[in-house]
Amino acid sequence: MDNVSFVFQGSYLYNRSYECVINNIVRVRKVYPKSQIILSTWSIDNITDEIILNAANEIDVIVIFNPDPGSLIYRDGKHQWKTNINRMLLSSLTGIRRADRYYVVKLRTDSFLYNNNLKKILSKKYLIDKRFERDNEFSIFDERIINCNLFARNSRSYKPYLFHPGDIMLLGKKEDLSKLFSAPLAEENIFNPIFDFSIFSLMKYVPEQYFWVYCINKKNQGNVFLGNGYSNKHSRVLSEKYYINNFIPFDCNQLGFTWDKYNSKYNNKGKGTIYYFYDWLKLNRIYNYKKNPNEYTCFFWFKVLMMKLFYFICYLPLRFRFLRRVVMDLKSRE
Repeated sequence: MDNVSFVFQGSYLYNRSYECVINNIVRVRKVYPKSQIILSTWSIDNITDEIILNAANEIDVIVIFNPDPGSLIYRDGKHQWKTNINRMLLSSLTGIRRADRYYVVKLRTDSFLYNNNLKKILSKKYLIDKRFERDNEFSIFDERIINCNLFARNSRSYKPYLFHPGDIMLLGKKEDLSKLFSAPLAEENIFNPIFDFSIFSLMKYVPEQYFWVYCINKKNQGNVFLGNGYSNKHSRVLSEKYYINNFIPFDCNQLGFTWDKYNSKYNNKGKGTIYYFYDWLKLNRIYNYKKNPNEYTCFFWFKVLMMKLFYFICYLPLRFRFLRRVVMDLKSRE
């Protein structure tokens, strides 16, 4: 993979140690020894920064210390909830722009690749694109981006977030990934509590939606999606068409990819809400080959309905403001 740059984006300290990040980088270096590797992060302090610089130099890693925009915080009285959307946007974009290879892999500092499956998938990408031609009307990028499916939300699932690709790991042309992360830093007006049956969100757009919707709007000079709370059938169709023409989802096993936080913090939740490659194939058959839109079985829709009812009931207490404040404190993002 000589023509690929790996951009590790995020903090370089976990549990007050940089060893986790260095170990993750070393794992990738062993699998892809000739690739460029970039660590795009932010400064902690002069002494700690010097330690990470020395460790990175030993394994031929470029380090970028970005200005730290900090967390964006939603406040309700003395209670608060934070998101690191701006840290993710800034460190991703500067790392991608620093890359000098044709393709870029964007991944988090707390994740790594443990085999060369990604190389095999990239070699077959041309065949996939040729087999499933793109619709120019919905094509934002020069090429489709390979998308780790963690939290690439399936709009037909029981968590039907629209315009929600995964941001955990992506592989695409440098120019395409630069477009994807070109949104300006978010402001506090992104916060807006939303209750939409099985969806509860404190944000008008969650991070993945924010940068993807901005990317589409920038090219089309319009607003393709007004945000959570404005979902309808037309928006769902647009969300699906834009996804299949710009992304290809693969799961962690297919990619040879590990993100420990998904296991340790999220406990592998949400596997029924994300796109898998077979979902992508179904949607291509529906839109490109005019097949029956009911590719999904009655059993699938029954499960979705039951899960939607379950989450609707779970979120009912959150409609009371004082309970929502407690959850905000408990669930405030790291």
